[in-house]
Amino acid sequence: MIRNPIVAGQFYPGTATQLRAAIAQYIDPQAKKEDVIGVLCPHAGYVYSGSVAGATLSRVKMKSTCIIIGPNHTGRGVPFSIMPEGSWLTPLGEVPIDSSLARKLIAGSRLLQEDIQAHQFEHSAEVLVPFLQYLKPDIKIVP
Repeated sequence: MIRNPIVAGQFYPGTATQLRAAIAQYIDPQAKKEDVIGVLCPHAGYVYSGSVAGATLSRVKMKSTCIIIGPNHTGRGVPFSIMPEGSWLTPLGEVPIDSSLARKLIAGSRLLQEDIQAHQFEHSAEVLVPFLQYLKPDIKIVP
């Protein structure tokens, strides 16, 4: 399944050219990279949160997979959900889900459940995916 963007053109630019230009203004290419296991990033429209997300993610040595934990503003789906298969589409292209890691997380948790509905219309993870793509084009995610 491909998870289509729902806030492209609203929370962030809707074309690849405009999106790359927007992210470029928030990224600090000179920032010292750190090896981290997690970061906190805002997930609002880029006009509100882009500078903080960009400053934060500019300082991260990106791994091959990023687990994105976000709130569920819509109330759809189960409270602790993972979308374990498919990809997420943004104006910059598709980002594959790391299905192997997603399945391991579900198997090892009493709370996490496979659920696509919780992610279908939720923006919290979506607004971060273009930053991850920009910084590491071959990144995988577990939303």
